Amino acid sequence: MSDSRAAERAEVLKKHEFTITEELRRGISGRVFLVKNPDEDYFVVKEINYRDNVNFKLDAVKNEINILKNLQHGYIVCYEDSFEESGYFYIVSDYCAGGDLHKKMKTQENTPFEEEQIIDWFVQICLALQYLHKNSVLHRDIKPQNVFLTEEGYINLGDFGCSRVLQRADKYATSVVGTELYVSPEIRENRHNSKSDIWSLGWLLHDLCMLNVWSNSIKRLCLYAKSLEGTKPTISNIYSEDLKELIRQMLSRDPHERPSADEILDKPFLEDAVERNRRIPEVLQRRLLPSIDNFNKAYSEHYTDFETAVNEWKTATDSLEEIHRKCTVGRLSGSVIGAAGGITALVGVGLSLFTFGASLIVAGVGISVGVGRGVTSAASDIINNVKQNALRQSFEKLQQDYKNASEPILQSLRALRKLLRKLTRFSDFQLQGFGRIAVQSAGVGPAVTAASILLSGLLIISDIAYIVKDSIEIHQMRQGRVDDPEKVQSPVLKAIAQMRKTHTELCHVLTVIQETRNALANGGRN
Repeated sequence: MSDSRAAERAEVLKKHEFTITEELRRGISGRVFLVKNPDEDYFVVKEINYRDNVNFKLDAVKNEINILKNLQHGYIVCYEDSFEESGYFYIVSDYCAGGDLHKKMKTQENTPFEEEQIIDWFVQICLALQYLHKNSVLHRDIKPQNVFLTEEGYINLGDFGCSRVLQRADKYATSVVGTELYVSPEIRENRHNSKSDIWSLGWLLHDLCMLNVWSNSIKRLCLYAKSLEGTKPTISNIYSEDLKELIRQMLSRDPHERPSADEILDKPFLEDAVERNRRIPEVLQRRLLPSIDNFNKAYSEHYTDFETAVNEWKTATDSLEEIHRKCTVGRLSGSVIGAAGGITALVGVGLSLFTFGASLIVAGVGISVGVGRGVTSAASDIINNVKQNALRQSFEKLQQDYKNASEPILQSLRALRKLLRKLTRFSDFQLQGFGRIAVQSAGVGPAVTAASILLSGLLIISDIAYIVKDSIEIHQMRQGRVDDPEKVQSPVLKAIAQMRKTHTELCHVLTVIQETRNALANGGRN
């Protein structure tokens, strides 16, 4: 891979507010990267090169991705976004920190899984398939590599939908020991339906029970070949007769003899597992109350200080603008008086402003100081330098106060939001107020962090050379005609305008935090 392609990819993802953390894997159809957004949420991005692939049907993939983005289920990988640029298509989905089932099975080696564990995973996949099939979506590619484990240990079914389109390009891309070993007989006759997913899941269930066979590619291939002719595989006697019979039913060569996802979930021996896994996973439930308590504690201890820091932010901004206004007016007068005597550049300090969320970098600009007859300007400098030092100290204190107050709230809110995003994907989690918390609080982290960066890079400016221009812009700002930092020419006034914009953002953050507190106090019903 060329450095230019890597830079191009990074720039595209940056445009969509993603930063690459590492490359996870690569294949014929594309490469997969772990990325994070400004809220420090991790996602998986699949990059597909369709520019060099004549079989790739972009419109078809887009249509299927749009369908998938509307699917919300606790046991299905959530598709977050998709976009294209310069011949590459990007699909963004949730990151499952537990890896995939294929890796889990390899780690287990020849030690059999407990039946309860197998059934829990199996039921979770069935619940996901039941939801997909009711929404007329077929997975088409069920295999261990496409079954992911969350950091909490439950299943997320992923990598589906667009596989029908990609299959044309990747038909012979994988080895025989892979996707082909999970393909139903009717797929080879282009008659794919929901029962084809059941066949694939039957083989996955077989492999979970028979790790010693699954790990031996020759044995596994022979069993698969025989199953296409109607011979069903044997399952170890350490597992129940009910489980073995279910596998035999799912691997019936005739699709009509295979049970549907609904029928599987109605099996009496799965009743307890279905009831258990229809609910929110216990591990998430156990984390909810402590997460709420942590946020409430941070709120009680730091919200007032955070609110005070935001108010002081405005006061400091007003003070900076007033000092600069007086300094500019004084220098303008001094420049007129000292015009015959000349102007000398004495010292340069300034701010170079980039987009919101980036730091303010110290840059050198000339500060004109009147000499000779320019006594008015020099006197203005002396007076305002004293004020500047005091204001600098107030900014240093504000920076520390802001950090101490905002970080505990931000950290607890970020953890709570991540948990609520997972909880709200389960159908029986009916408290919609919690869902709104997860959505509304999504932008809090970047705003708080950006403000902290701005403070850390901020140095107070005493003056700037372009006096007349500053004076005009100060007048416009005081008249309320300039509130966009991009419309201001002076570096000093850019900084002031940026600080005002940031203050508005922080006021919104305070509102979101307050609304979150109220919603939690009402059990998520608001």
